Amino acid sequence: MNKLTFAQYQHYQTLFNVDRAAVRQSMAECESLIIEAMSIHLQSYLWRGGLPVYPVMTTAPQNGGWGHLMPFWFKPQERPIPFYALDNWALFALVYSSSFGHSSEAHSLTEQFFTADNVVRVVVGTNLQLPFLPSTNGKGQFFRNGMLPYLLSILWLDADDRRAWLRLHELGAQRFIAAQGLTPDNDPCAALAELEYAIFTRLERNDITSDEAVAQMLNGTNGRISRTPPLLELYQAMFGAICLGVTAIAAHYEGKGKSLATWREWILPEITMYRLPDYGMKAIEQVICDNHRASLSER
Repeated sequence: MNKLTFAQYQHYQTLFNVDRAAVRQSMAECESLIIEAMSIHLQSYLWRGGLPVYPVMTTAPQNGGWGHLMPFWFKPQERPIPFYALDNWALFALVYSSSFGHSSEAHSLTEQFFTADNVVRVVVGTNLQLPFLPSTNGKGQFFRNGMLPYLLSILWLDADDRRAWLRLHELGAQRFIAAQGLTPDNDPCAALAELEYAIFTRLERNDITSDEAVAQMLNGTNGRISRTPPLLELYQAMFGAICLGVTAIAAHYEGKGKSLATWREWILPEITMYRLPDYGMKAIEQVICDNHRASLSER
């Protein structure tokens, strides 16, 4: 795995500076799509014909304990819901883009399509859906259940961007499966659930609120807790798991003969299926099985 550097982070600071106008535009672009996708599931939440949400710009030291690691998050208990947006998404974007691997294909697609506009659009679109989806009654897992809204947000990109993002996540899924040693013989969904818990308990209150802290994190010297992986390793794993989940859910719907480009034709019943506790399990297992079979044939 290629090491990430502080110089790369500084370069990304120039590319992923995010202002209120960019956040408001992404929220406006996604709002009507979300209302259309969720239809009857959303009616009780609508306020003056729209979503009861508003953006609040913040900085890493004031980012609710998430620092540089979570650029967009919300407080679901409030109405209307405040969505907090970090003013620079450099670290998030740097580690996210690295999850796709370092092949020439990944590099070319990232350079062309992994832009600030697309990153903000996908992250904002995903998070705007989460407070209004049917409840999983505490049994949901983000790396499985959360991937339907994530996939939808990718499908809402322009056609070329959509194809590129799906391919990047496919490359990231392959990389993550290999790095985690996931095979058909183990229980990948249990492994993902354990990983998810480890990641999100470490991301909050992480003290990554300054450039100095970012540098220490990238160098692996940010105060590792005994018997737990370094924060950077967990953060990288988060994006790999997202790549796997997105790829699995996309393959699942394509395997059922559903065109990803025509999501309006099939999304409504899937919004209901999304809340089932086993949602996405078989899809993830199938991707891992297919990847294992492909790796064996290449030997």
